Parts: sequence; structure tokens; C-alpha cells
Amino acid sequence: MNKLKVILLNLIFCLQVLITFLLLAGDKIKLPLWLQVAGRLHPLLLHLPIGLAIFFFILILIPKRNYFHQQTLDVITFLVLLLTSLLASLTALFGIMLSLQGDYGSDSLTQHKISSVVLSWLLYLFILNYDWLKERRTIFYGVNVFVFALLFFAGHTGSTLTHGENFVFEPLLKEKKESLSKENSSVFQLVVQPVLEKKCFSCHNESKAKGGLVMTSIASFKKGGKHGKEWEEGKPDQSNLIKVIHLPLTHDQHMPPDGKAQLSKMEIDILKFWIQSGANFDINLSALAPNDSLRIIASSVNISKLTTEERIFTFAAASKGVVDKLNSPFRSVFPLYQNSPALRADFFVAASFDVKALEELSEVEEQLVELNLSRMPVTDKELDIVARFKNLEKLNLNFTKVKSDLTPLKKLKHLKSLSLSGTEVNSEAINHVLLLPDLKELFVWNTGVVQADQVKLSNQHKNILITWNIFNDDMPIKLSSPMIVNDGVLKKNEAVILKHVMQGVTIRYTLDGSTPDSLTSEIYKAPIPLPGATQLKARAFKEGWLGSDVFETMCYVEGIKANQMELLSKPDPSYLGEGSKSLMDGRRGTAELFREPSWLGYRDNSFMASFDFGKEAPAIKNIVISYGRNTGSYIFPPEEVQVWVGDNDKDARLLKTIKVPQPTANETAKVDALIIPVTNTKSYYKLIAKPVAKLPSWHSGKGQKGWFFVDEIFFN
Repeated sequence: MNKLKVILLNLIFCLQVLITFLLLAGDKIKLPLWLQVAGRLHPLLLHLPIGLAIFFFILILIPKRNYFHQQTLDVITFLVLLLTSLLASLTALFGIMLSLQGDYGSDSLTQHKISSVVLSWLLYLFILNYDWLKERRTIFYGVNVFVFALLFFAGHTGSTLTHGENFVFEPLLKEKKESLSKENSSVFQLVVQPVLEKKCFSCHNESKAKGGLVMTSIASFKKGGKHGKEWEEGKPDQSNLIKVIHLPLTHDQHMPPDGKAQLSKMEIDILKFWIQSGANFDINLSALAPNDSLRIIASSVNISKLTTEERIFTFAAASKGVVDKLNSPFRSVFPLYQNSPALRADFFVAASFDVKALEELSEVEEQLVELNLSRMPVTDKELDIVARFKNLEKLNLNFTKVKSDLTPLKKLKHLKSLSLSGTEVNSEAINHVLLLPDLKELFVWNTGVVQADQVKLSNQHKNILITWNIFNDDMPIKLSSPMIVNDGVLKKNEAVILKHVMQGVTIRYTLDGSTPDSLTSEIYKAPIPLPGATQLKARAFKEGWLGSDVFETMCYVEGIKANQMELLSKPDPSYLGEGSKSLMDGRRGTAELFREPSWLGYRDNSFMASFDFGKEAPAIKNIVISYGRNTGSYIFPPEEVQVWVGDNDKDARLLKTIKVPQPTANETAKVDALIIPVTNTKSYYKLIAKPVAKLPSWHSGKGQKGWFFVDEIFFN
């Protein structure tokens, strides 16, 4: 025991000297890679000394004479303290190594490092003086209390680095957030900041500023990080904030990092449209043009889903059994958010609506906070049932059969949002509900209330947002783009079918790469036959509306299938797809998701594949290579493509080499086609496509290797 004690004490002392040296001289030291790996073991180790320290505190409080032999307990207690000290020293050492590898706020990091090093020294000195301290119980317990307090402080500052400011005390310090609305908040506060808060703040705050970038305050966000400003007004594709999102997930600079929650398409669109609109932090929604993409998307989002504030309700939750019983194919009852006692109920399929189903909600009348009866055959009579739900805050009666008697709703003292659009309510009935004390918004478009009454009621109740018209201005709205019905690889003799969700729309299209206009471009009247791979562009037009954005896609027609195909070079391990099967399976990849198994990705080596058509070789007129383009993610067209032909692999000779034109600026992601004319009747083909060796000087990753992604090969 004494020998083990001496060995461990000497080891701990050596570790403490090394820790102190790294603490004082760490800024001047560059760690080798293997020590960087050791540093990343810090999160794995840190829970061990904490657990042992708590175990030690429990041991010293046990009444020894009643439960354990005195000497046995003393030995166990000392061994636990010895292991606690050793693991605390190792954890502090690895933590300092880890701190030399990342970007953290200096204050929190300094506090965490100093408190952890002091704690490790204190535990070491505690062991050296353990016998002396045991004889002086007051000092002994005082030191233990101080160690525990220091352990808590070190843990608290550590949690600040990994989870943000005041992570431990956040539930106690949490203040009620200012209520956001589309009238009193800037677009940044309304939709941009909630995205940053959910996906970016944990790594870019005052305590932990990766890349020197702090996003938690507008002033700091405007300053940018070590790469400078994060956006270029009006140029989202050239803004670093967008570029890092589109980098491959395995790339070191991809944000958010692999393992963290990634941004949804809507969240990415919000950031892009905000930058496109000038990255303005103060502008309100109403100040944007009606056809502005940012205004359209901001008007459509559910603000409550973007914000992370969870309301506190004082009533008790309904039992799980009751909630489960109330769910049926035509009625859904569920909590507003996880662990919330507040419930929402939605009704579906008007033909199956039964008043009894509404009455059954009386079992949760206290917990029901939101009720959606949109398009149900609800009349004025059923409003007496609705009025029983005393805590109701949001009620949707759009396109129901309610008319003039809304007086039962006056009992809903907590109602904040009421929707009556598409009903036959009159101005008198609306005036009754406008007297509700908590009402904040009322939707009554398409109700037939005359213009004069609309103006009068709006002027009388300026504290309530009343929406009389789904569009609050007379400016034309932009149409959505047309879409393709049979999206995919077309069968031979199959024509392209286009459609639009709105009736009475005229679709115009082109097949030559030009942009369709409202006057000269071909009008879509019937499915469009295609001779082969074709770039289709289409727009929608309608009188009184702005023309849609261009819908653009590469259309492919199935080619001649090879008897045998072989992938001669291995794709990058992160983008293996389904091997050679991916090249002729008739499944197109999408430009939004290159991890989808339709894609094969190459960067460090060239794409090489062979295709053997057997003895009866067909006459091939062209070869089509379908590939991805996403400059923000370093995905470029191939730099060079080689076509080899022959009767077999040994006989193959180089037929032609194609130098592929490269992008000259950032562009939106898309799937493109390289069409290679050939006149050949050979049986064997080999294709080689070389990724860009060095990205161009205009690109943020200039000098680095580019990616080449391929999803389909067609022989026609």
C-alpha cells in the first residue's frame, strides 16, 4: 500500500508540474497531432473525478462504528481520494491540451483553466496532509467544503464553454422573452435570429467564439470573425455564412459541424433571402416589397415554432390515458410541446365530423389551449360547447358555418387569436369578439363585411391586428413556379408533363437554354416529347400576377443499357452511392442532397468506369454524363473527360478528350449534363472524368481540390 501510494503521489506531482507549465506557457506551444487526440479525451475523463469526489464526500460522512470496520473504511476512503486526485490531474492536463486547439472566449476559458488547475493542486496537497487534517475535524470538513465548491465552480465554467452562458443556472435565471409579432419586430428578430439561436449560438457566443465570431449580439455579429464579415449584402452565394453551410458535411469548415443539428431548407432560405434583401437588422416586414422573397417566407413561418420560449402553465396535465383515448382518425389531441400540460386539438374530414367528438373534449377542457375546427360543419349552436374550454387561447373557425351569434365566445377570457375567414359573420358579430380582453389578432378575410365597416372596426380597435384581406396591398403577387409531373428519367417515347397548382395559369417553356418570356416563348398545351437529354426552362404567367421565377431542370431519356458495367476507381468513402449500380439505375440525384445514394463523389482520384455492350454492339451517337454543380460546396464540373473505345478492355484506344468549361463565379446548385457526340459501333467504352485539381482564384477555397459528383450515364 505504501509503495503504491509513493508511486501515485510522484506521478501526480509530475502531472501537476506539466499542467502548471502548460498553463503558463501554453500560448507558445504547438501540440503534435497525437497529443491533440489526447486532449480530446477531456470530455470522456472529466466525469470520473467528479463522481469519485462525490463518493469520497459520502464516505467521510458514514458513521464508521456502526457499519464498517474503522481501518477498512479508512483505506477505502484514502484510495478513493488518491484516484480522485490522479484523475483530476489527468483531466486538467487533457483539458489544457484541448484548450490549445479551439476558439473560446478568454474570460470563461481562463476561469475554467485556473479553477481546474487549483483544484488539482488542492487535491494533491490534501493527500499529502491527509493524516494531519483528519485529526483536526473542523479544518478537515472546511477543506472538503472548499474542494466541493471549487469543483462546482470549475464544472459551471466548463458547461459555459460547451453549452453557453449560465447553462447550469439557466432555468432559475430564465427571463420571459419579449413577445415577437410581425408588427412590432424587425425581420431579423422575427425569423433570422431564432435560426441563429437554435443552430449557431452554442458555438458562437461571448464565452465560446469559434473562428472569433460572436453571433449573440448584433454589434459583434456585424464585426465578423477572423475571416471578416460573414455576408455581402445582396450576394448570398458569395457570403461566407452561406458558403460554409453548403460545404460537404465532412469538410472541416462545414457549419454546423457534423454531429450538430443541421439547418433545414427553410432555415437556409431565410438566411439567404435576408442577405439578398440587404442583411438589414432593423427593417420591418411591412417595409419589404410584397414580392420580396424574404417577406413571403417570413409571412408564412410559424413564429412560435422558430422561437424557443416555452410557456409555463399553472394547471395540471391530463393523464396520458385520457389524451390517448381522445385521439382518433378524425381528431388529433397532443401537447403544444414536449412535457407541456397545454393541449391542442385538430379535427379532420368534414364528412366525418360529429358534435359528440367536440363534446368529448370536455375531459381536457382545462388543458385545451388551441382548437382547430377549420372547414368543419360547425354552426353557432356548437359555440356553446367551445365556450366551455376556459383556457382556450387560439381558435380556428375558418370556413365553418358560424354566422351571427358569436356571444358564447365572450366567455373565453384568455383568447388571443381567432380565425373566422370564409364564414358568413357580419360586422356586429365581429364587434362582439373584438371586446375580448386578451385578443391580439383576428383573421376575417373573405367574410363579406363591407369596406366601410372594415375601416370603422380597425380604427376602433387599433390594439388588435385585424386581417381583412389575405393580401394587405394592391400590388401584384408573384406566381409560384411550374413543376414537372414525371420528374425522373423518362422512358423512350415518354413526354414531359408540366403543371401548376393554380387554375388559369399559362405555362411557357424553352428547350434551348434561353429564359422563357410572356410573349414569344412556346405555350405549354400538351406533354412535350424530347429527343434526348434536354435543358427545360419554364415560367408561369397570369393576368394580374407577376410572372414566376424560372423552373429549370435537365430532362433525361433512358439510353441503351450495357450488358456489363464496372466502376474502375473507388469513390470517396463518404460518397460511395451504390457503386456502379448508381450509374444506370434510372434514379436521378438532387442538387440539394449529395449524400443521397444516387451520387458518386470523387475528389482525390478520377472517376473511371467501363461499359461493355457485348458482341452485337449498338450504334452510339452520344454519351450523356449527368453531374452535380454546387460551387459553394466545392462541387464543379469535371476538368477533363476522356472517352476510350474498343472491342474489349485490352483493345481500347483514346477516342476523344473534352476540356469542360468551368464556372467563373458562384452559382446556384443544380444538376447538369455533359453531352459528348460520338459516332461509333464498338462494344467497349471507358470513361474517365478528372475533378478540378485547383479551385479558381475567385473561389473562397482557391487552390484546394474540387469535387466531381456523377449520378447517371446514358448511351444514345
